[in-house]
Amino acid sequence: MIKVILSLIFLIFVTNSNADQNSPQLDNLFEDLYKVQDLTQQNKIVSNIWSEWMKTDNPESQKIMDMIPYFFQTRNYDEAIEALSYVIEQEPNFSEAYNKRATFYFMMGDFENSMKDIESTLALEPRHFGALDGMSRILISYQQYEQAFQVYEEMMSLMPNDVTLHMKMDRLSKLMYDDA
Repeated sequence: MIKVILSLIFLIFVTNSNADQNSPQLDNLFEDLYKVQDLTQQNKIVSNIWSEWMKTDNPESQKIMDMIPYFFQTRNYDEAIEALSYVIEQEPNFSEAYNKRATFYFMMGDFENSMKDIESTLALEPRHFGALDGMSRILISYQQYEQAFQVYEEMMSLMPNDVTLHMKMDRLSKLMYDDA
């Protein structure tokens, strides 16, 4: 009986988490991102979104997420993937853990596993512009330019004033035109 009660308390705690894609601040941040014209302000909003995505109420998982810069700096991608797999096992609805693992797979050239994690990220957080960008990069590497352009268009619906995104779309348009 005590195990059942503890399990129910645990489930209530987990489902009421305000971490990651469930942060109540994200809707306002995305609304601001859609409207912003100033590049400095845009970068600040994007940074705030990333900060929200990186948060989790699970202290053990948060320690691992806080180690992400270390994994990048040391290029210890295998260890990063192992650590993030543990986080995903503990928190299967934590979209940023999938996204970060997708990034490490991408860095290792494992586009298949990267794409799987990108799809998991987007299933949990469809507005994840980082995952969308990763998806477009993989599609470009496979010379699937039209699909990559569609992904950029999806990003454009989130951040229509992003200068960098406009440049990426222009370069991709040239690739599509040159390839035709």
